[in-house]
Amino acid sequence: MKLVWGAALRPKFGQSVSGDAYLALPYDDDHLLAAVIDGLGGGDAAAEAARRAVAILESDPAADLTDLMRRADRALVGSRGAVMALLRLDARARTAEFVGVGNIGAQVYSDLLIKPISKNGIVGYRLPQLLRLAYTYNSGDTFVLYSDGISSRFTTEPPPDLRRSPQQIADEILARFGKDNDDATVVVVRSE
Repeated sequence: MKLVWGAALRPKFGQSVSGDAYLALPYDDDHLLAAVIDGLGGGDAAAEAARRAVAILESDPAADLTDLMRRADRALVGSRGAVMALLRLDARARTAEFVGVGNIGAQVYSDLLIKPISKNGIVGYRLPQLLRLAYTYNSGDTFVLYSDGISSRFTTEPPPDLRRSPQQIADEILARFGKDNDDATVVVVRSE
């Protein structure tokens, strides 16, 4: 089984810098760490907070997700802070782990009950007690992480055509549900 992914990001209408960031980092042959980070506010200060979080994740993608979130919290102290969600998939074991803080959304298309939820809080300012959720998944399952720049209607409308590539799905979600008044980011990961 392999993992394929796509991502789409754009800044708020009229801005040239996005305060959102994402990561989709394959490692150890059959693992992938995916994240969506939304620096609070917008512009350069939000982008800097998001970049700090990405640097922490890239430095040790195999670390425990709660540990990565705590490291990001320490790295973001003194910044605007951020909300973020982390998703790790193991293609060989078909397991998924999720840890989220703040209003990063997660939608999973699966025959199994997979409902990732985030805890309220702000990374770098007010980290809650972290909740690590673990799931098994099937071949063909599709995971979507998205910032609040994607309308919540996304989860109630008919789903995108899941036969398309993850990149095409991410582009479609951004085009159909991206808000003009906020930075918007979506990451799509599928098991094949």
